[in-house]
Amino acid sequence: MFDAYCKLRLARYNGHFLPVKTEHDLLPAKRSIYLKALSALELRNYALTVSLMQPLVVDEPEFLAGRKLLREAQVLQSKGKSSFLGIPTRGLSLGKGKIHSLIASGDWRAALTAAEKAMGDDPMGAHSNKDLFDAAEAGAAAGRADRDKLRGEAASAVDEASKAALERKLEAASKQIQTYEAIARFALETAALDPKNTKARHELGDYFLRIEDFDEALKVFEDIVRKTPGDLDARDKAKEAAARRSMKNSGLRNTTFSGMVKQRQESGKDEKVVVAEDSPEELMRIVYEAHEAGTPDKEAARKLADLYYNRNDYDNALEYYRYLSALANQTDSGLLRKISDIEVRILSRSISEKEETLESLDSSDPAASALRDELTELRRTRAEHTLGAAKRRVERNPTDLQFRYELGEQLVLAAHYKEAIPELQKARTNPNTRLRALNLLGRCYLERNMLDLAAKTLSDAASEVPGMDGTKKDILYQLGLVYERMGDATKCLECMKQIYEADYGYLDVAERVESSYAS
Repeated sequence: MFDAYCKLRLARYNGHFLPVKTEHDLLPAKRSIYLKALSALELRNYALTVSLMQPLVVDEPEFLAGRKLLREAQVLQSKGKSSFLGIPTRGLSLGKGKIHSLIASGDWRAALTAAEKAMGDDPMGAHSNKDLFDAAEAGAAAGRADRDKLRGEAASAVDEASKAALERKLEAASKQIQTYEAIARFALETAALDPKNTKARHELGDYFLRIEDFDEALKVFEDIVRKTPGDLDARDKAKEAAARRSMKNSGLRNTTFSGMVKQRQESGKDEKVVVAEDSPEELMRIVYEAHEAGTPDKEAARKLADLYYNRNDYDNALEYYRYLSALANQTDSGLLRKISDIEVRILSRSISEKEETLESLDSSDPAASALRDELTELRRTRAEHTLGAAKRRVERNPTDLQFRYELGEQLVLAAHYKEAIPELQKARTNPNTRLRALNLLGRCYLERNMLDLAAKTLSDAASEVPGMDGTKKDILYQLGLVYERMGDATKCLECMKQIYEADYGYLDVAERVESSYAS
């Protein structure tokens, strides 16, 4: 059960949980605390990490990356002990007492603080996470009430100044909702790490339905069905999530599919409704009615999926290919390949869009840093999809060092650093891939805390690049981070200065170098 915390660790970098506030938005003193906590975690000083992060998380509830770091340290400190086995802890009695009393009194901020402080007793337990969820959802509910009230006031406002002020308040309320829904989601996901706690996973999926995150709801319920094929409730909810997502994407957010069909039938009493036989609307109607009748129309579903695919509407296409695959009990290899292909296309499209956005931002812009983190996570996810193909190429051509490098690169992007090391060690003997392989190899050593090997590898790579091109800047920056982790501030600064002399705007190099003079 303890290794479930590994999933929690990966979630720190999950794109879906990109924090409302990043470390760059923190005041310098708080950012320093966060960085110290990160270092303490790497040194396995979990008690120090908790003592540093708990007050910061209480003070900055929207700093989700900090909350995840705190939880990771708490899990490691407790060595995975939790109420997964159903043993109540002190957190349970606190949850039923103080926390719920605070929520009932309307002081959800205090309830959130109390719930977070109680998490140390049972960081992965269902009861303690339910308390945190209740407190966070109370905050989200308060935000929703404010938003609804402000919308009404904005609609009746007459002068532009009043409207502008109300719009700013609306934005603040929306941010509050976003922040506390994310905390609530994190609490449910933590409890759902227990593979035996199907109830927690249902609660997570139900919450996604409630906040209209139908993509995530579909993933949760499909995962339950895969693991528990006999769970009919999860099957029904997966269908509901898929249908509601489709209607939302089609602009029918407030209309049920059966309601849409009923409207069409009623309108036929007065006028003839002409619908193209192979239009998405008609095919959707056929698929829906056949499914409700218990006799799925695979041909219509395939037509609809292909139609969306040919229109590059990959989100809707994926929905119906998944439906077809479920009908085939996930045994149709052609459908599985199609689904995988579409998932990669969706990821690639998202990466391209974000890359374009990143190019338009100044490198020192805090939003650029957050976007780079998001891009890293998206590329890692895409790499997971493409990893299988890279492995098969190496299996067919084990002596091809280019294929070895490509496999190592995909493993790094997927954060499989240990598995990437032997591939990159082989690839570095190829002159065409040597520098890139050394750079990635150094990163693997860094991620595995093998700092002396990382420093030597990256130093060797830097010495082989004569000019200050993009590759060398990347190598030197990584080398600087290694020295920083080793506590050698002088060598770290030397690396940053070399980059600074050639490219003032590279990442946060200017800030690092100039702050060293200020201090």
